[in-house]
Amino acid sequence: MHRSTTAFFTGLLVLATLPVLAQTIDESQTLVLPLSAADTATNMARVITSTGRPEECLAPVSVTRIDGESRVVSAQGFFIEPGVHTINGRAMLDITNCPLPDSNPMIDSAADLEVNFEPGGTYHIAYYHAPTNTKDWKLVVWHVETSPSEPTNF
Repeated sequence: MHRSTTAFFTGLLVLATLPVLAQTIDESQTLVLPLSAADTATNMARVITSTGRPEECLAPVSVTRIDGESRVVSAQGFFIEPGVHTINGRAMLDITNCPLPDSNPMIDSAADLEVNFEPGGTYHIAYYHAPTNTKDWKLVVWHVETSPSEPTNF
């Protein structure tokens, strides 16, 4: 019984890692690493998506597309290779401080956010949902840290 259980879980682990391996094998895709790979992510940019600012109508984002390709990345954030990239995803809105303008709003898909990621920079990305017109809601970079001593707010 123990052998078959071990074989089952090993097989399950392999099946669970196949989509991740498939993402990294394709050389045409943008290189993305998990935040846990900080030691090997030298000369990459850090993208933080898990922190928003609900009081400023900035919602955390779960990234689902990078450079037009469907991607699976951590909801906390990830490292990305430097250069200009587009990002899109989903947001969970906290409407405590920024109520919806209508009881049944029509919310369009957000346009891709295009960012020139610099090596060593940390980019905080969120979904801005303050304007009363939902067509003006968008993905934004709300904070950039170029180095530990040089934070930049937007």
